Amino acid sequence: MKKAIKQLITAVISISVLVYAVFQLSLTVGTAIETENTFYSVVNDIINTEAYIFRDESLIIQSAEGAKSYLAENGEKVYLGQELCVTYQDYDEADTQERINEINNQLSVLEQSYGSYFADLGSINENITESMMSILQSVSQGDLRAAKRFQNSLLIQMNRRQATVEENDDFFSNKISELKREKTALEGSLYGEKVSTGAPAAGYFYTEVDGYENLFSATALESMTLKDFKALTENDQQPAVMGNAIGKIAKTSKWYIAFVCQRREAAGFKKGQTYTVSFPYSETELEMTLERSSGSGESNEMLVVLSSHTLLSDFNFARRQEVNVIKTSVEGLKVRTTALRNEDGQTGVYVLSDNRVVFKTAEVLRENGGFYLVALPDSSNHTVRSATKLSLHDTVILGGKNLYVGKVIQ
Repeated sequence: MKKAIKQLITAVISISVLVYAVFQLSLTVGTAIETENTFYSVVNDIINTEAYIFRDESLIIQSAEGAKSYLAENGEKVYLGQELCVTYQDYDEADTQERINEINNQLSVLEQSYGSYFADLGSINENITESMMSILQSVSQGDLRAAKRFQNSLLIQMNRRQATVEENDDFFSNKISELKREKTALEGSLYGEKVSTGAPAAGYFYTEVDGYENLFSATALESMTLKDFKALTENDQQPAVMGNAIGKIAKTSKWYIAFVCQRREAAGFKKGQTYTVSFPYSETELEMTLERSSGSGESNEMLVVLSSHTLLSDFNFARRQEVNVIKTSVEGLKVRTTALRNEDGQTGVYVLSDNRVVFKTAEVLRENGGFYLVALPDSSNHTVRSATKLSLHDTVILGGKNLYVGKVIQ
């Protein structure tokens, strides 16, 4: 009897285990799922177009023939009457002048080094490191004018270091005297005829001219309509005869770009707001301010004008060039369109959390190439996590069978 009872109990337990296994199997059958983590993304609304540069510029004329030696650099800010260019009939003398220009720069560096260095080698070495890092950063940003300033700072610190290490009080005075003697000798050899040209006004000096300075002026742009702009850019305008122009001067740092786009593209532009503009020719981005966007009732196009005061030494001021204007930037979380679901009237996604299916809401901002950009739980900090809203690095369920909130995924 006991043996029969024991066999019955064993059978019941076996059946129970089997039933439980079948039940668990029924829960997990067909639950093979595909998942993907969310990641932070920024979607830019970009207008890619051809723009024209407008600026008030005056040509500087020098009638002399011969070899020109520039005493001011391209893009340099100059003062009224500053000597800009000397033209020599003797080409060898132009080379001599270039050497004098080099000496003047070396003397400037040495004179800034002299009498103000200190014997704290640690501080000097720190300054050298900072100057080197500033040079690398300026070059990477395309600002070669700033890089040159930091280069001079680096030379000053290296001079101070050498004087400190050698404990030579006459280090600077000897170098300065040597360069001054060479400069005096070179200047004494310049006996031929030369013509010097000074700055007609204070402003920014440029050696390159294109003959369109009067046509594409900031003054003309002030009252320019869409029709006027299209007439200016679409007709085959001929550049003015530049004659003996040695360069040009812009009295202010302000310059403009103007372009035509469709009304729908111009929608959302706000006067006085700043926009990021990319200039592929110069491999740089600048922040520019919207001056105006205007059109006419008979056209579906708009004239857009932006301005800037930023002047980079290596910037390409080619009159006509491609630009990319970032009109808006939207940040959020990127998730595949196939992951979006509706649960009790709310839009969201299934997320795998601790092997359990949970539902998190998702506010769609943009759709782009098979993905949705959805709102962050906290727009001020994209790393914030939420128990109810889709968050960064959540494991989103892209697909699977018999999915429901609370389901356990083994």
